[in-house]
Amino acid sequence: MARFIGIDTSCYTTSVAVYDSQQGLVAEERTVLKVKQGHRGLSQSEMVYQHVRNLPELFHKIGNEIHSISGIGVSAFPRRRADSYMPAFLVGKGAGEMLSQTLHVPLYLFSHQENHAMAAMRNRPEIWNIPFYMMHLSGGTQDVLSVTWEAENMHFKNVMTSMDITAGQLIDRVGVALGLPFPAGKHVEVLAKGADNPCQFPVARVKNAFSFSGVETTVQKCIREGNQSSENVAAGVLQAIGRALKKELLSYPFESGRTMIAVGGVMSNTYLRHIVMEIGRKKGLTVLFADPVYSSDNASGNAFGVFMRYSHEKGNSQ
Repeated sequence: MARFIGIDTSCYTTSVAVYDSQQGLVAEERTVLKVKQGHRGLSQSEMVYQHVRNLPELFHKIGNEIHSISGIGVSAFPRRRADSYMPAFLVGKGAGEMLSQTLHVPLYLFSHQENHAMAAMRNRPEIWNIPFYMMHLSGGTQDVLSVTWEAENMHFKNVMTSMDITAGQLIDRVGVALGLPFPAGKHVEVLAKGADNPCQFPVARVKNAFSFSGVETTVQKCIREGNQSSENVAAGVLQAIGRALKKELLSYPFESGRTMIAVGGVMSNTYLRHIVMEIGRKKGLTVLFADPVYSSDNASGNAFGVFMRYSHEKGNSQ
């Protein structure tokens, strides 16, 4: 038996997890960073401060599961590219380095984006080392990517991205304007379920890209005017995002037969999951989600990723 620790210190959440080679995920704890009511995020220094305070508490919670450790996996940067950097991830990276040196086990550095992908791949480990598409929709990211492999490392090629703000930013900004807590995704979803006549917000068409700044302007004006219920506004925003996904994804020449992994906090939304499943069927793609609770930021992907890397490297060395 071998166990593996995953750590992720993102812009929204401090997370740790333990993956067992025989039992799978045996522990996972996270703490959402605190944002003052009415605010739309945190500075990097505030994120770092909260992560430093949160990590010891989370490790205390999973302490009984930390034994027989064979590897550590941590999100060290947002994306796997030279210009991708955020101080918040250095907290987790530093913790991982100390654990690695103390326990005398290897440390594997992943990107936050890879962590999200691997959180979904826990349900389909057989697609490890097989090319796939990935759609990452979260508070700060809106990317559609083609993923291939170089040895055991994922190689990402951009297919689509955001021209201005992301779907996650749109949801959070509208949620805050409606008086909801930040991050607002789950609160907007609950609110939208009470709609009786969802607002119709126009969506811009941009080839191979997404644009939601115009939608936000229209929605914020609608909220200020106060002529629509919060429920109808929330539902209208989710429907606008759904229409944007359909417009761009249905027109792109995806390679039929591949898996599309759809992850990120936005992809925990039930309505948008149905939209993506519909798109996948029409494009001949097998859509793979992380379990809803693991769509938002968490460290389970890193813990699983270390297990896969360790297992493959051990097998290749024999």
